[in-house]
Amino acid sequence: MITAYCYRAGGIHRRVIGPGDPLPEGCTWIDALKPTEEERAALTGALNVDLPSFEDMMEIEASSRLYTEESCAYMTAPVVANAETATPEANALTLVLTPTTLVTLRYIEPKSIGIFADRLSRNAHLASSNMAALVGLLDTMVDRTADVLEVIASRLERLSADVFDRSWPQETRGPAAERKRPPAERDLQEVLRGIGKAGDLAGKVRDSLAGLGRVVAYVHAVNLTLTNDQKRTLKTVQRDIQSLTEHADFQAQRVSFLLDATLGAINIEQNNIVKIFSIVSSAFIPPTLIASIYGMNFEYMPELSWPFGYPLAIGVMLASGGLPLLYFKRRGWL
Repeated sequence: MITAYCYRAGGIHRRVIGPGDPLPEGCTWIDALKPTEEERAALTGALNVDLPSFEDMMEIEASSRLYTEESCAYMTAPVVANAETATPEANALTLVLTPTTLVTLRYIEPKSIGIFADRLSRNAHLASSNMAALVGLLDTMVDRTADVLEVIASRLERLSADVFDRSWPQETRGPAAERKRPPAERDLQEVLRGIGKAGDLAGKVRDSLAGLGRVVAYVHAVNLTLTNDQKRTLKTVQRDIQSLTEHADFQAQRVSFLLDATLGAINIEQNNIVKIFSIVSSAFIPPTLIASIYGMNFEYMPELSWPFGYPLAIGVMLASGGLPLLYFKRRGWL
């Protein structure tokens, strides 16, 4: 789908371009969402520029993502979409700055595009020219990235509470404690999956910030015609990217810390289970020893002729097994 935004009479006019429709006059921004080959070819002919294909957009070399060709600047950066859902994704978005128009090519639907389009209905001057649209869109994309970082921080806060802020009763050991845990406590394996998803999203955000930082630096480097206000806005955007990158690094460190803490908690619970089996096994060693002694086939064993030999042996075995269990219980090992 191709949407054209035209600045006329101090306002923004939005128009969806259908197959065969000519581009309206005064277009400062054209947004191409998942364009077909026919739509891309039509845009290429109408604007007289060579628009990259999806395969070209996915090039990972920086030289292939940022370049100037025939008075047009081509800038590609990864952006994050569906950050609030269970399946966030990141994909390339290409900005093509022609002498009169900004073209965005994308096969992903980040919220920043919709937010910027909504802003144009209130502040038409944000797309009064191709450069104004470029600066305004970059500013919106960085703002949206900050929102995604807040989403990550909120998720990590909840996961941290699941790992550390457990309202356990005073009895914290053994199967009894397991039964007394509050029903709201989440399974540590679920927490581990949540940490992995937060780490994956944080990695996508860091990659996006790195790409946006390169785009902003490239806009400064190629000496595009910028007004003083646009230069100040770009400098602010560049500072925001630096601070957000540091914040993203901090969130990545929190992910690593929570991952280690969760794995440690899982190991502790597994060790508690193994400890219970070890204690029970050790408690049955004395009865086993007594039973082994009286199971030997010697001819002269005085206890065999005792009238109360069998009940006595049973009692000794029960006592030798029960006393260690009572001792372990008093020590808090059970």
